Amino acid sequence: MAEGVTLLTGAGGFIGAHLVARLLGEGAPVHVIVRPSTELGRLAPFAESLTIHRIDLSDRLAIRACIHDLAPRRVFHLAAETRLPPQPDFTAARGTSAIYLQPALNLLEPLAELSRPPEVVVRAGTIAEYGEAALPYREHERAIPATPYGAGMLATTDAIAMLKPRLPFPVITARLALCYGRGQAPSFLIPAMIDACLSHRPMTVRRPHDRRDLLHVDDAVDALLHIARLAPQDIDVVNISTGEAPTMEDVARRIETVTGCGEGVLVRAEIQGDPVELRSSPDLAAARLGWRHRITLDEGLARTIADEQSLCTKAG
Repeated sequence: MAEGVTLLTGAGGFIGAHLVARLLGEGAPVHVIVRPSTELGRLAPFAESLTIHRIDLSDRLAIRACIHDLAPRRVFHLAAETRLPPQPDFTAARGTSAIYLQPALNLLEPLAELSRPPEVVVRAGTIAEYGEAALPYREHERAIPATPYGAGMLATTDAIAMLKPRLPFPVITARLALCYGRGQAPSFLIPAMIDACLSHRPMTVRRPHDRRDLLHVDDAVDALLHIARLAPQDIDVVNISTGEAPTMEDVARRIETVTGCGEGVLVRAEIQGDPVELRSSPDLAAARLGWRHRITLDEGLARTIADEQSLCTKAG
């Protein structure tokens, strides 16, 4: 049985790869579970320093065998499909159980069976769980998800809360605000705007008046590690957010300023429908965990743009 092992699911994703880098810096053995189809490009720099298990979380027997072999001391559960179609319908609702709930249960059940269970499981939740709830989103208020992604993640959060008396370890869901930073897929809005400005390729910002709580990925990773260190027994869900929600118009303007691309590249669409705001209160994280975000939006965008410029220089 391996001693001191940290286990991470979703390591091939944007946040997961950043967390892997930090975990390896701590010196403890790091094992990751990724789907057989996962591209490992983000993990390439660390491939020789961690152990990769290609297992689908829907495979209960394979997950159980892996868990019983490793007996991890800390577990970070980040595996989740984030890019589902937004339309709420019966097909999407039925699919969320297989996408979110079943994988989480397949992971937690063998962990609970261990003779020496882990000290803590930290799960990445999402601000999308709140949906139509009152602003700012607070952990104790009723969530009203508006998308299949939010509904599936909330159903998993609630199922874990129901199982709490049967789990010999705390499971803390960190409801993350919308993360951005180095290495995010270009299909997301902030990297798309940065790429457009650096390449001087016109892009339409379709909902410039929408507001978003934006969290730099380094702050998100700091929070996940901080929660794991504290392993609070009395907190099931905690918002990891800035509590601020700039408009996408404001974000576009800041990106234009830092990149120096000038006006005319990021074209603001005409307003269509009421603006949407996603913003969580960080008060519980500050009061009970002593955590607040450190990286301002200006600093985070400047870092992200500098990283992208560096990649463009190397590619050229």
